[in-house]
Formats: sequence, C-alpha cells, structure tokens
Amino acid sequence: MLALETTESDQRPGSPAEAIGAAFRSARNARGMSGEALASATGLSRRTIIKIEQGDESVAFGSYRAVAQCLNLDWLLDAFCTDANKSSPHLPRYYLSGASALSLPPEDGRPPALWYSSSLSNPKNWRVAGKHLTHTGELIGVIGLWNATKAISLYGVTVPCMWAASPERAVFDLLIHHCEIKRKAVPNIQASDIDDVVDLEQVINWIGLCRAFLSREGEENIGDWLEGVY
Repeated sequence: MLALETTESDQRPGSPAEAIGAAFRSARNARGMSGEALASATGLSRRTIIKIEQGDESVAFGSYRAVAQCLNLDWLLDAFCTDANKSSPHLPRYYLSGASALSLPPEDGRPPALWYSSSLSNPKNWRVAGKHLTHTGELIGVIGLWNATKAISLYGVTVPCMWAASPERAVFDLLIHHCEIKRKAVPNIQASDIDDVVDLEQVINWIGLCRAFLSREGEENIGDWLEGVY
C-alpha cells in the first residue's frame, strides 16, 4: 500500500496519492512519453501505470517509487510520505522555495510577491529546496519556514505536510543557489520586481550572517542583484 497519511475525506481528487499520480501523468506527457513506454521503462504493466496515475492506493509503494525514479520525481514521494516528514520534525528535508514560495500568499497576510500561482496546482512545477534549489538549512536553520499545508490545499493539492519559505527566505535561497553555488545571476526575477512585498533588508541581514561562508564572486553577484534597491 502507498504509505501516505489519508482519511476517508481525503479519498477525492487532490488527495496525496492522486496529487502524486497527476504529477506523474503531467511529467510523462511533458516528455511526450506514452503510458506504454513508461510501463516498459519501469517494468510495470500498463494497467499498473494507469492505476498509479489515478492515485490508486492499492498499488505497491515500490511501483510508485519506480515511476518516480523514471520521471525524476522521486523527491515527491519523500516530500509527501508521512514517514519522510516525521523524520526531520525540526528542519524539513524539502520545502517550497524560489518562485513557488514567492507565488504563495505568505502566512502573515501579505500578497504574493509573484503571480505564478497557477504553477502551484501541480507539484511537478514546484520549485523545492532540497531538490531544485539549494537547501539552506545548514546556514540559517528553520528561520523563515512555515507550515504551508493548508495554503497549498487551496490550489487543489492535499498533502500530509508541506513547508514553505517566507518571501524573504525564498529570496535568500535564490541568492545562495544562483549567486554563490552556481556563480550566476538570479534568472527572471529582479529585486525591483518584488521589493514592494519582500523585506530585502532582512535578506541582507541573513546574507551578512553567512558572509564568512561566501566566496568573493558570490558576494559580488548578490551585490549586483541588489544594486539599485540597496
């Protein structure tokens, strides 16, 4: 059985298993991959693939894992499964960050910094720290993280537990990932686009706390991104 925490009320479109199945189907279609091709690649039957994409919880967890690995969506199972979330109660292994977190209305009632909310309805499109972006927990711990499980459910995705970065933490993660780790500019997002919502002074304070761990090039890249705003 798929080891997801569900209740009778969750047995509807948007339950954890169905959200995973929908993400698998979307990823397969985006690759131009047929159900038969996915079945062949995973060694599963076409009928099993159909059940998985429908979120059928009678299918063995290992079959879900095989599809996830084939589609490079294995992080979804780790993020959605109860045991994975309970294994790190103080610092989540995965959390929404980057553009996804900036598109989510934060818990303090501010409007979202970006308006890409349509991407939140399909987990395949999420930008997740620990998978797509650098997990910065070793730098600043749980600062700026909040439980976004209920907020995510408003977009039709029900998960046992999902954490998200605040707008400030999301920007911090973007700067560390792109400017320091990749030594590149942050793509598609400018400081001037979001400074009306995001407290960039707080971001700068966090960067200052981590300065000893930053390269000179990384600091310069961060400074370039902030130029004209701070």
